[in-house]
Amino acid sequence: MMQKKTIIIHSKVAYGYVGSNTTSLVLQLAGQDVIAVPTVVLSNRYGLATVGGGLLPETLFQDVLDGILKLNILDEVATIITGYIGSAELVEQTAAFIRTIKKSHPAILYLCDPVMGDQPQGLYVNQEVPKAIMQHLLPLADVLTPNQFEMETILQQKISTEKQTIQAIAKHDILRHKDILVTGCRFEEEGDTLQIIVKHAASYDRVTTSYVPVDPPGTGELFAALLLRYKLQEYDSYVDCAKEASILIKRALQRIAKEGRSEFDLNDILLLHLDMNEVMAMQSHY
Repeated sequence: MMQKKTIIIHSKVAYGYVGSNTTSLVLQLAGQDVIAVPTVVLSNRYGLATVGGGLLPETLFQDVLDGILKLNILDEVATIITGYIGSAELVEQTAAFIRTIKKSHPAILYLCDPVMGDQPQGLYVNQEVPKAIMQHLLPLADVLTPNQFEMETILQQKISTEKQTIQAIAKHDILRHKDILVTGCRFEEEGDTLQIIVKHAASYDRVTTSYVPVDPPGTGELFAALLLRYKLQEYDSYVDCAKEASILIKRALQRIAKEGRSEFDLNDILLLHLDMNEVMAMQSHY
């Protein structure tokens, strides 16, 4: 069982399963303690008919980050996850916080989920946010989990094949040095499937899963949380982590489609936890 803590810098909603509501719950169910720092506090996710709340003020956000550093608990931290950050200023503050941590504790793993947007809606952050993420967070990340749209935004070009994706990453000054999992790729030659392109050091692999015709908000953060949980608890290989995470998410999506829903709910997360424990128990038995 995992022992050390994870710092999560992500959105916080009062209602629904997106942002840190999902990331925190997945890790906590596995026994991982979390330190959750909100970047926004909202009544619910953007995209619904109404939404209340907004960005954390910069002074308040900085005060929370400074307070964490003053606790002197970094020896207890194993990982950091960043997700939705709604302004360029908060991105810069987040980067300075992570940079400070990395100086004294370089072994802490930083997973950057560069939340910017998705297809078909495009960007759902201010246009300055992707620039800030690319400038300030990408260089600090140990592993990145962009979806296809976010990868295209970072690369500033369309990627329609696996080969094209690999070539573009290899030419990128920052990305070629990072571990990357590009999720939700729908490539022209692959038909009705989804691909995850996994880059570890200089090697590339691919994980393929069949497409389920639902797209609930929060799938990206669910994948990132499951990936980290598997990485800390079970597997050394990101390919193995991605395979197991994609199997669990596919099951959840199939349930959502069967029940005619469009959002994750609590039972989806709890069933993922039960499914994972069942698989791990079988592996331990054999």
